[in-house]
Amino acid sequence: MANEALEYNLESRDEALDEDRLLVRAARDDTEAVARLYDKYYNKVLTYLYHGTFDQAVAEDLTSNVFLAAFRHLGRFQWRQIPFRAWLYRIATNEMRMHYRRRKRDAILSRRESASTQSAAPPASDRPAAAEEQRLLHNALLQLKLKYRTTILLRYFEGKTIAEIAQITGRRPGTVKSQLHRGLAQLQDILIDSGVLPR
Repeated sequence: MANEALEYNLESRDEALDEDRLLVRAARDDTEAVARLYDKYYNKVLTYLYHGTFDQAVAEDLTSNVFLAAFRHLGRFQWRQIPFRAWLYRIATNEMRMHYRRRKRDAILSRRESASTQSAAPPASDRPAAAEEQRLLHNALLQLKLKYRTTILLRYFEGKTIAEIAQITGRRPGTVKSQLHRGLAQLQDILIDSGVLPR
């Protein structure tokens, strides 16, 4: 029974890769194939970027950038070591990295220009407990280095395997495991220090 399930998973994965290969080849000349690739991967990329930013509008903007870059450079994509979906996730990871760099730079410039104060957030008692937990987790994730955050998002929010994360990030599986371990340890420390988790 387990062997049948494994064979089915391998066959369906191979079929998806074959479909992607045909669509990518066709997309170089056919807008309908471009639309099919976009429809197939839009929600997956959007969800990944939302989990990385926790901002729907930013995630939508970044997703648009991902597909714009992917289709602009589709002629450069070659079927070597990574499938098309991993290439998209790699582009998405780079877009997220650039977003945080711009945000950091803008924050520095903003502090230099003025000492404006931000409006206070509504008290925690006004928000549901689940939303508060999500906010605390998001804040903790934002404190991690991007390489750790990306690995955790891909593994636990996107359900990617170590091998898939290695393909997406261009790192070796051992490096991915190490980053996952270090990232989770740092995340736990942050959550303990902020009082979310007990000591």
